[in-house]
Amino acid sequence: MKLAIVGIGLIGSSFALGARERGLFERFIGIDPNENTCETAIKMGIIDEIAETVPLDCDAILLASPCSTIADWVIKLSSHPGVVFDVGSVKGGIIDKVTEQLGDLPSRYVPCHPIAGMEVSGPEAGVKSLFEGNLVIQTPDSNVKTKSIKKVADWWKELGATVKVMDPILHDQIYALTSHLPHAIVFAYLQGIQNSHLDHIGGGFKDFSRIGASDARMWASIFELNKEKLVPLLDRFTTDLNQLRDMINSGKSEDLIGFLELARRQRVDYDRRN
Repeated sequence: MKLAIVGIGLIGSSFALGARERGLFERFIGIDPNENTCETAIKMGIIDEIAETVPLDCDAILLASPCSTIADWVIKLSSHPGVVFDVGSVKGGIIDKVTEQLGDLPSRYVPCHPIAGMEVSGPEAGVKSLFEGNLVIQTPDSNVKTKSIKKVADWWKELGATVKVMDPILHDQIYALTSHLPHAIVFAYLQGIQNSHLDHIGGGFKDFSRIGASDARMWASIFELNKEKLVPLLDRFTTDLNQLRDMINSGKSEDLIGFLELARRQRVDYDRRN
């Protein structure tokens, strides 16, 4: 079994490391526009060889490149005999572009989104246990072969993940709120931080701003591809922030406490469930 990985960053490298340890594939081929990334991945034993295009004899192709590039890869590989799966954080935009070009999703393409990641990037960040205990969302349509869906799901499960099938529109709505919006807020907040502030930070800054160290190009791609779901949430957040500002200004402490208490309960409920 041979696996090609397009994009040898955190997710691609982590999948390769976990799959190699579990013997899911015998050979790993890396494809990445950054030569240094490829060379590093070779030296670290993440991949066995570098290629410019996906070899025809690959049994599977993992698309772990930025979201904005995935649809083009799926279209390019539409006639490839191997199973193609991606790890894009946005599903609707990718699926729409593919179906606009091809009419249907290729029968061997399984759209995926592993709910796992860190604020670091590159092959050096790869962790073989990254997906253990985490969720992977699949969003195939009726044209995708059940055999391909199961095969990809089994690979994720071998890496310790739980797999769930979801409608792509619902997926993009939910993750715009729970993932994309928090990243956008942190990126905006950090615009106001200067070097002189960094000697005076505590746990609040560290906890809140951690995801602000995430890869800028990757997140710009996610924001733009899911803008129809994200922008209304940014508007709603602006409304909530203005409401909070007005409560602070008004001197109506009970209203302010109620607002904060509602947020506190949401977080406590999350902690209890996890």
